[in-house]
Amino acid sequence: MNRLWLVLLLAPMVFAKPLDRTLTLKKDEVFSGELRLGKIKKPLSLRWTLFKDHGLVVHLKLNHFPYQFILYQDFQRSTFRADIFKENSAAQESSGKYEHPYFLVTFKNFNDKEGVAALKVKASPNLVWVEP
Repeated sequence: MNRLWLVLLLAPMVFAKPLDRTLTLKKDEVFSGELRLGKIKKPLSLRWTLFKDHGLVVHLKLNHFPYQFILYQDFQRSTFRADIFKENSAAQESSGKYEHPYFLVTFKNFNDKEGVAALKVKASPNLVWVEP
């Protein structure tokens, strides 16, 4: 019985890892999981809905807050950054060296033939990514 509880307690840790990967998503295909900083959890889901005039319309829901933006492949407009867990950093911020934990999504490529977009997703190294 004790082993079962241990397995149940450790199971989420097995699936926890840093987030830094390239995704290949079809239209409306959802990438989702949870970013964690200590005990605090923030759900995240990401999908794209339209590729038009070389722009990719992306929908991001982070901690139940919706974002919609257009990414292009050129350097200046290829990445969206969301600073997160700001509520935990007020004391650390006063030192002047603190950087808010962040989540990035970068548009890498669009394959017209297959109808898929390549997106790189990355989170701060101090955040843990947990997939459902």
